[in-house]
Amino acid sequence: MRIGFYGNTNNYPFMIARALRRMGHDVLFLVDRTEPLYRPEGRYDDIPLPYPDWIVDVSPLSLHVPLRPPPPARARAVALLKSCDAVFLNMLGPSLCPEIGRPAVVLLTGADLEDYADYGFVSRYLRAVKKGVRWFPWRFFRRNLAETLVDGLYMYRLIAAQRAGIRAGVVVSYFAPGMVARGDAILREIGVPDRKRVFLIMTDPGLIPFHPLPDNRVVRVFNVARLTWRISSGGTRLGGTSSELDFKGSDVMVRGLGAFFRKTGVRLDIRLVRKGRHVAETARLLAEEGIASQVTWADEMTQKEVLEEYRRADIVFDQLGKGMISMGCLDAMATGRPVIANGRPEIVERLVGLPAPVCQAETPGEVCAQLERLVPHRAERERTGLLSRLYAETHFSAERAARTCLERLNGAAPEAAAQRSA
Repeated sequence: MRIGFYGNTNNYPFMIARALRRMGHDVLFLVDRTEPLYRPEGRYDDIPLPYPDWIVDVSPLSLHVPLRPPPPARARAVALLKSCDAVFLNMLGPSLCPEIGRPAVVLLTGADLEDYADYGFVSRYLRAVKKGVRWFPWRFFRRNLAETLVDGLYMYRLIAAQRAGIRAGVVVSYFAPGMVARGDAILREIGVPDRKRVFLIMTDPGLIPFHPLPDNRVVRVFNVARLTWRISSGGTRLGGTSSELDFKGSDVMVRGLGAFFRKTGVRLDIRLVRKGRHVAETARLLAEEGIASQVTWADEMTQKEVLEEYRRADIVFDQLGKGMISMGCLDAMATGRPVIANGRPEIVERLVGLPAPVCQAETPGEVCAQLERLVPHRAERERTGLLSRLYAETHFSAERAARTCLERLNGAAPEAAAQRSA
């Protein structure tokens, strides 16, 4: 089967593409962004530049920007994907689905549903453009009302196409029902039944070998989640934090680290990345908790650099809010590291059928208790790390995710063949 890919948030779709190739399928992967987090070479050392024949660089192809006329790369991308028997579509890839006309697996990762499939996003988009929001990635000022209205109409049509593509998906990967209320509501509004939905989070055990704990003199902890934890009164993704997925509970981590230091007097080597909306607020909270001197700050990293941080760490933190553990958490577990996070056991245990070896925490007190268990006892860190590796490898491999999608696509294969012959 020839399988095409468009959209590559955090290289999550690319992991499935690699798994499908290992399973013997013919894969065509389109790279549409220039940022390292969306490009294979940002995660994989064995992906050379220039790319091998099965990877085609059509970047920068910004479907969310109302360019007139549409760039030639858009027509090229659609033509390439129409040559496939089935497609995997991420980010704004679903908006191309009506034109591609092939059975599709829709891989939703957040903004592609909660922004670009929500008609309410049109007004938020126009407000952000008008205000010139500093971090808005495609910001520009409009010279007159007519241009603004044209932009609004473009965004409305893009959202309509995105919704149609999501609705047409043979299978739709999103967080498990009940995990993200707003996303669930939008999927119901679009008309995606629960029977079409799957929950795919994964790691790549073949890429990430198990690493024994390092011999750090001071126990080293690394936080992989963005430093985003304050709910803005703005109530929109373009001016604040509205999605449960955006809220990482970073303040819970800092307060828990502070409580551990005050209780035990043990200093840690804390590694934080300047990424997220509340970096300055986090720095102030660290000072208030009396642990700022224990922190080493790093600039935003590539995925390969994050993997190296896992190998150097003794303990990893992921999100402590109401979101969900993600690929970052599973990569750390595959490395063999204990991960302190809100692993949402009430949902994950139901899906997997057994408890996850995540060091469960939702409050500063629970963070402190997990640190008291792990920091003084290397053997406990090693035991938890071994369980973490086994869990990630057994239940969340990219091959397992690929097989789940293929089972759904196989039922659509006869229709795909008829479409190609037509």
